[in-house]
Amino acid sequence: MPYQITPADRTSFQRCRRQWDFGARARRNLEPLEQPAPPDLDLAIREALDIYYFPGMWDWQRHITLPLVLQAFQRAVTRQRERCGDEPDDEIWQQLLAAGNGLLGRYFAWAPTVDRFSPVLVEGEYDVTILEPARPTLGLVTAGGEPIRFRGRIDLLAVDSNDAYWIVRHRLVEGDWPATQTLIDDEATVAACWAWEQFYLGMAIAGTIYNEVRTDLSTEVPASIPAQSHPGPRPGSERRGPALRRWLPKSRHDHPQPVVRQHEPSGGGRSIPQHRRMYAVAREPNRFERIEQHVEQEFRRTWVRRSPAEVTEAGGRLAAEAAEMAGPGVSTDPSPSPAICPACAYLAPCQAMSAGRSEEPLLRSGYRERPEEKLVEGRLGGGAWSTGRGAAPPKFRDGP
Repeated sequence: MPYQITPADRTSFQRCRRQWDFGARARRNLEPLEQPAPPDLDLAIREALDIYYFPGMWDWQRHITLPLVLQAFQRAVTRQRERCGDEPDDEIWQQLLAAGNGLLGRYFAWAPTVDRFSPVLVEGEYDVTILEPARPTLGLVTAGGEPIRFRGRIDLLAVDSNDAYWIVRHRLVEGDWPATQTLIDDEATVAACWAWEQFYLGMAIAGTIYNEVRTDLSTEVPASIPAQSHPGPRPGSERRGPALRRWLPKSRHDHPQPVVRQHEPSGGGRSIPQHRRMYAVAREPNRFERIEQHVEQEFRRTWVRRSPAEVTEAGGRLAAEAAEMAGPGVSTDPSPSPAICPACAYLAPCQAMSAGRSEEPLLRSGYRERPEEKLVEGRLGGGAWSTGRGAAPPKFRDGP
């Protein structure tokens, strides 16, 4: 049986070894007993964006697709509410609905002005064998000979007008925008680029696109769905940041790369025949910046080009960490921190262990083994590829 690693496992391994030991599927694989979860605007908005960027509807008229996006958001909130039972009260849920509807309405007006790509796949799942850094033609294995696999999911795979593929990550931000350097240094997304190239051999990922939305701004809820916006920068918008491409009058940037009208055939929409997705070779633009950023008060879109060497190095770092995680005698010592411990789901058993007591009674009463997560064919993104956009990748298998 493969030794499986997920991006969440890797994050917890970097954060706190004891947290990783409790929760990782290849370790104790424990999760807290089901508790009512608080309203999650982030999750509901992301589910709505899955519908907004669903490839099969990308060329539809906006007056048809946008109500479907709002319905998806409302269904997501309803599911959360059903899981929570009677808590929290009705007013909290109504506030969540109003905030989300308003945020999506404003996003509908903004996104067509900056979408320079067309969606190919939403919620795409990958499951790949991690390669040995010294011998990249061989798969990494445990001491017992089990293959070590990396399994995760991307928010969106998109293609631009140059036939280049990009991985898009949706991020909801509370407070000021994080520094652009944190996006450049985002190890998890670069590792996803490496994994996707291994999963779909022959496909090169040009870079990552960060689609960020601020959730802490109080603005009026639009009365209706906005009409189709004319592509182009909106008043008050700007490109900014060190070494970032800017809108400059009377310069070579007077004519930025074209945006994609959502309701028209485009570089990756339904009108593109299958052979283009299978055999097209990306055309490098004549001039480009590594970082391009479009910023407004409530939304930010950042394009980060990733070189082949950068993606390969990310795969090497993943392999090094995977070898340590799966190695015999790996340390599971905790990393106590005021920034980590209060929100940790395993705080109580960890404190018991640190005090020299057995953690087993707490684990038996408050935790359970995490059920197996299955890749579901037919779920949005569950088939790993969308109809009419290229041959389906190979079926998942247990061996390398």
